[in-house]
Amino acid sequence: MAIRYSIHTYTLKNGATGDVKKSNWVSAKSKNNYRTEDLAEELSGGSPAKKGEMLSAFTRIAACIEAKLKDGHSVTIDGYGTFQLTVQIKDGQEDSNFRAESVELKNVVFNATRQAKKRIDAAGFERYNEDVHP
Repeated sequence: MAIRYSIHTYTLKNGATGDVKKSNWVSAKSKNNYRTEDLAEELSGGSPAKKGEMLSAFTRIAACIEAKLKDGHSVTIDGYGTFQLTVQIKDGQEDSNFRAESVELKNVVFNATRQAKKRIDAAGFERYNEDVHP
């Protein structure tokens, strides 16, 4: 199956010269959102006992990743990618002494490996069309 995408166009007008520039950007269109239970169901092959084991494993893996991130580590899933934290200075604290109270979590990001990106990219792409893909 191919990955669906849509194209968006925006126009920028230079206030000084009046020149108009059009730019395009693309975005992936998700077909569905698979939740932990959906993944466990698929991995279990329909076995309720195995589904329970999968759910338990997912829960323990997520808790372990969270604990390692809280302890200041990054976490790599070999061959797939790395979870790591991004931080920022709190609003209104930009001119302070930058003590621990001045810093907050911005996001937890996942960066896929080159190999994982290549494997996913191999699925190919198809342009999203509302008439064809309601």
